[in-house]
Order: sequence, then structure tokens, then C-alpha cells
Amino acid sequence: MRQQGWLVEWEELVEKDMKEGRVPGFVMGVNLNGQSLFRKSFGYRDREKEVEITPDTVMGLASVTKSFTCMAIMQLQEAKKLSVHDPVIKYLPEFRTPDRQKTEQMTIHHFMTHTTGMPPLPIDNLAIRNSMLDDMPDEDNPIHRYLKKEYQKPIYTFEELMEALALADYELVGSPGQLFSYSNDCYSLLGAVIARVSGKSYDVYIKEHILEPADMKSSTFLLSDLPHLPDVTTIYHFKESNGVSEIYPDPNWEDGLLVAASGHLNSTVHDMLNYAEIFRTGGCVGKERILSEESVKQMIYPHVQISYGRYYGYGLSIQSDYYGGTLIKHGGAIKGVAAHLAIVPERGITSMALANLIGSPVEKATLTALHAVEGRPLNTPQYQFETYSVPTAQLGEYVGRYVSGEGVDIIVYVVEDALMMIDKTSDVFGGGKQLNCLLRPIGEHQFITEREGSELTVGFVKGEDGAVKAMSLYYRIIPRVTAAEGSRV
Repeated sequence: MRQQGWLVEWEELVEKDMKEGRVPGFVMGVNLNGQSLFRKSFGYRDREKEVEITPDTVMGLASVTKSFTCMAIMQLQEAKKLSVHDPVIKYLPEFRTPDRQKTEQMTIHHFMTHTTGMPPLPIDNLAIRNSMLDDMPDEDNPIHRYLKKEYQKPIYTFEELMEALALADYELVGSPGQLFSYSNDCYSLLGAVIARVSGKSYDVYIKEHILEPADMKSSTFLLSDLPHLPDVTTIYHFKESNGVSEIYPDPNWEDGLLVAASGHLNSTVHDMLNYAEIFRTGGCVGKERILSEESVKQMIYPHVQISYGRYYGYGLSIQSDYYGGTLIKHGGAIKGVAAHLAIVPERGITSMALANLIGSPVEKATLTALHAVEGRPLNTPQYQFETYSVPTAQLGEYVGRYVSGEGVDIIVYVVEDALMMIDKTSDVFGGGKQLNCLLRPIGEHQFITEREGSELTVGFVKGEDGAVKAMSLYYRIIPRVTAAEGSRV
């Protein structure tokens, strides 16, 4: 285990990456056995006023919130108020999908593991004010592909959310339990389950049963709380001006309290390192027990494979063979937010990284920090795999355009006997530029590429007829909308 003074190389690398990414502010903390190993900040929480960012700066967590949602479900199961194997319609009888039989088979467990068969959809955007999609020209908004104009109304209640989902035009990507495909809608509806079972609103339940007992004093779902806190970030966003991407302070935080369970908690590095103790200790923060040891084990169990060498528990990604330990982690990305939580419980390591610009390389900073503190070279690859080859003729099977309801737009083509991917989604997920990436084969229908310094796995899914019907990317099953012949789409 390295000591703090040996982290100079890591600090130089991260500072370089943050400058290249034009990240206004980044902060990270790593603990060892519950004690501070290091805290490091780069840049500002308010770039214009040159106010430095700190481990106590309140910032968004985005989808890191999902583990809080699952923790609440596990607490309610411990209280015998529900079971994760209960059908969702037991608590949400209004919930509908295009397939009634499959809807009845969907359980809370399927919702927690993203295995319902629900595809990526933009419906929750109707419940989020000031979202990134709101900045899109109306004709480009992906919601029009799924919901008629007359049904596109602001959503204020869970009942309205379920009604909009019932009116949406889409197909399930598989049967419950068959495929992993990330679904914010399902997690938003877990918030409805928590509210109905507990008798409290989702945000109040989380505050009383997790935030307060874990001594997370600066953590809140309520944007109205932010002006009363002493150390809060400005959020930053991209805009195009004459073909040039500019980064500007955006006063409008995403406001999605109704769908908070999928990703709208705000917190600090300090508070999140308290939270991470729950997974390091088996359920406790200090002397306060938040969750039973058995429930923690269920949360970090690799229930379903999501990509090469990686699995999903309950609201957490699991890498079971991480240099002799288990890497438990989850990222988050919405407007003004890049977040990454990582824990290696066997070695007592907990970490949290936050930045105030979507697309910031917080995962790379996290993984290289773990390498640094454990004495591995910083460029150690995330995945270990043997060389795999694919016949050139077979590469043509994957060619096509893949589009999801959340705005993901990918073109796959072959050039000079290599499979390539153009990512036209970058401006939605936070890069402001299209990325052209080489896909290297690592297994049957499995490839790997590099995105902003991090390794990213890409898989292809075949239908019953043997033809490629979708790709697995960004944790989503993304349908192929067109196939193409030739060397390039």
C-alpha cells in the first residue's frame, strides 16, 4: 500500500486530464479503513469568482443515487414490509408495458437489477425541469419517437409517470430476467414503491433512514436547501457557438424531485465517504447500523452480467476479480455532474470523486487512484483478456446505426478490416464532440474501446433469427435501427 507522498504521479496525471477536459472543478477523497488517506482538489466550485472546490462542496451525484434507492428497498424488506421478489404491480397496479404477461412477471428485483426488459426511454424527461434534453431543438428531442405530442405533458405525480409510460410506443428488449438494460424509469418507480410502502415521500424516507443516521449533514434532494448551505458548486454545461464548444456556468440545476430515486441526490465527498462505510463495514457508519450484513451482501452480489467481467448488484456495479478483491462502484452523469463512487471492501478502501461538468474523467481518476495507492502502474488496464480474432467477413454483421430513446446514436462500420464506431451521442452525454473509436475484439460478439482515457466494453445482441438486433453500450441495450452493406455507413 503506497503512502500519500507517493501520489505525485497520479496528481500530475489527473491535473493534466482535467485541464484537457476543461473541467472547472474536481475533488476526490480516498479513505483506508475509515481514515483519510488523501483528499485532492483541482480548480473551482465557482470558476468566475475563483472560489476553490473542497471535499465539503455540495455537488450532484446523479445515478450514484441508485444505491440509496436500493438500500431503502432492503431496509423495507428487513422490516418485512415487502420482498424484492414481489411483483411490482403488487405495489404499482397502474404500471403498464406493451406486454401484459411480462409486466405481471416483473419483480422489484428485476427493477433493481435493470433486467425488466424495458428499453432506454426519455419519458422521465417530462418530470425533470432544466434537463439537458430541454436544451435540444424540439425536432431533435428523442421523446417524439415514443410519445405523441398530445401526451407530452409535464409530469408531477407517479400516477402521471405511469400513465405516460403506458401511452409510450416501444417494445420490450427481452423477458424479465433475460437481459441487462439500464432503466432510469424503473428506478424512478422504485421511488414510488418506497413511498407507498413506507407512507413517506421518497426523499423524506432517505433523509430519515440513511442520510441522518449516516451523519450526512450536507446531503439533500431539495434544490431549495442549496442557498442555505455554505459551500455549493456552480454547475457548468456545454454550448455550441460558431462550431466551437464553450463551457459556461448554468444556474438551472436539473430539478427532478419526482424521479429523484433514479439520480437527484446532492452531496459532498465528505458525506459520501461516510456513506461508503456501509459497504466497507457490512452495514454500519461508526456505531450506527444502517443495514444488516446480509442485506449488504445482497446489494453487492453479482446478480447479472452487464459487460465483459462486470456485473450488477442492487444499484451498484460489481467487478469480482479486481486484483484479488472486489471492486464495488457506480458512476453518475447529468447536467453539471460527473460522479464516481468506488469501494474495495477487502482492502478497506473507499473513495468518492466529483466534478461539476458532465463528461469529466472521474472514472479514470478513480481507477488510477486505486492503482496508485496499491502500488500498481497508473496505466494498468481495467480489463484482463486474451487475444481474440474475428474474421473480417463477420465484422459486417455488426454494421449499422443504433439509436436509443435517451438520445444515444451510434454508427458502426468497417474500414481496412477493422470495426469502428462513431459516437454521435457525445454532445448529449457531455463531450460536445463526436468520437470515432476502434473496436477491438475480446470475445464472441464482445469488443473493447477507449473513451476519454477509460476502457469501455461493447457487445452485440442477436435475435432469434441469428441477425444482430442491438448493441450493449453505456449499460444499455440499444436497438439497431438500420443495417448497412459495404465498408462504411
